[in-house]
Amino acid sequence: MARSGARIAVTAAAAFGLVVTVQTTASAEPRSVDAVFGGYGEWNADPYGGAPGDSIRACDTTADGWSIEVKLDIGRDGTWDRTATTRGHTSPYCTSWKAGNIKEGTPVLIQVANVGGDATYPKGSVLLSRA
Repeated sequence: MARSGARIAVTAAAAFGLVVTVQTTASAEPRSVDAVFGGYGEWNADPYGGAPGDSIRACDTTADGWSIEVKLDIGRDGTWDRTATTRGHTSPYCTSWKAGNIKEGTPVLIQVANVGGDATYPKGSVLLSRA
């Protein structure tokens, strides 16, 4: 099963043309992941300041017609379990933190992409981490 999850993550990264970064341990501060342009996403494994643990958020920094979407795959099983999107908001804008408890040490995959209408920009960024 672990082999299958790793294969899904690698396949998703290759097919999406993504930049892959690896974080093997949880860190206290939110981890920022740049979109291809116009914004970024954040992953927060542990509570920090006012940010809850096991949370994501999306930030759009440029009024370019594209929004930022951050998706979280808990367990890296190929299913998006949580989404934060700036769709429908005027830039600059950051979503609230989308949180929910995840068992400590669970592998997660965070995808940050530019989206507009029904389109997703063909490149984005991925962060592999643990809750």
